[in-house]
Amino acid sequence: MNEVSRRFVKRGYTCVVYCRKSSYPGEKPKYHEGRRLVYVSGSSRSELDTFVSAFQTGWHLLRHREEYDYVFWFNNANLPGIIMTLLAGLPMSINTDGLEWRRGKWRWPFKAYAFLSSFLVSRMCKTLISDAKAIQTYYRKVFFKDTQFIPYGIPDVLDISSEKEAAVLDRYGLTAGRYFLQVTRFEPENYVLDTAKAFREAGLAKEGFKLLLLGYKDTPYGRQVKAMSGKDGIVVPDYESDLEVKTVLWRNCFCYVHGNSVGGTNPGLLEAMSNCARVIAIDVPFSREVLGNTGYYFTLDNMAESLREVLNYPNRSANMKDRVRSHYDWDAVADSYMRLAGGKPADYSPPAVAGHQ
Repeated sequence: MNEVSRRFVKRGYTCVVYCRKSSYPGEKPKYHEGRRLVYVSGSSRSELDTFVSAFQTGWHLLRHREEYDYVFWFNNANLPGIIMTLLAGLPMSINTDGLEWRRGKWRWPFKAYAFLSSFLVSRMCKTLISDAKAIQTYYRKVFFKDTQFIPYGIPDVLDISSEKEAAVLDRYGLTAGRYFLQVTRFEPENYVLDTAKAFREAGLAKEGFKLLLLGYKDTPYGRQVKAMSGKDGIVVPDYESDLEVKTVLWRNCFCYVHGNSVGGTNPGLLEAMSNCARVIAIDVPFSREVLGNTGYYFTLDNMAESLREVLNYPNRSANMKDRVRSHYDWDAVADSYMRLAGGKPADYSPPAVAGHQ
């Protein structure tokens, strides 16, 4: 995790980050902002990449165990590496990530592996991390395992010129305050296709609104969404990774639509709450935990109706900003990880902000 490891380095820790070579198609730097980078080749098959990369990382850790004092793993699917870290006798914590077996993109063998990995990690490993209290509750109920709660933090505020903002909006054919926005991976459990259909059904294009869906990937599901682009006010551009561009789109939308139904604290939702005027989210425990009463909610049964009702809802940007600033802080997140590395409970304690929701 970039934000956490950067803060470890600033506090004087020696930090090693394992990377997949596929993430660096060109030159592979040995260091980045004080962190030493170690590369593993992974697998050319995307569905096996995590498993193979975890094995290679674990094997490297096992052979160089004298160099490490503590190990953090992110995602239970890294089970082979986690097991080898246990064999190496290295203390560690595992961030469980989301409930991968509920994701619609996986076929049943991968769902079974994700669930089995989570069960085994719960039984074998002492310290697990949940990035949402709803994940904590799930692990306690299903796996009979207590976990340490450490969420994500909110990003730094970007200073973007008015000229840049105008250029971005012009690039996508948008008018400030006259479009709905969803930024997410195009996966079934994120309800991107449902958002497009609901927007069309709500007739919001007739009210002068557009819907920008950002995150397109060339998959069968992604192509279904892409096929709706250019009609009924729906815009589906190619994938965009530039944070400044996405920040401009967040800041200028009328309403952000959050459809991620699986997982814990969603970084994209934190970004939206930091920048948007309104957020309407799928009504699941993860959304409720993050948004509280600062956002609006929909279910799949009433999505079109809910999107139309947003036209009458007030701007809640100040309430959302207060909430994320008081609940999600990267320095407090890093402090929690450092406490775990020191053999203490995470005790996540963000700074309080007066008047938060």
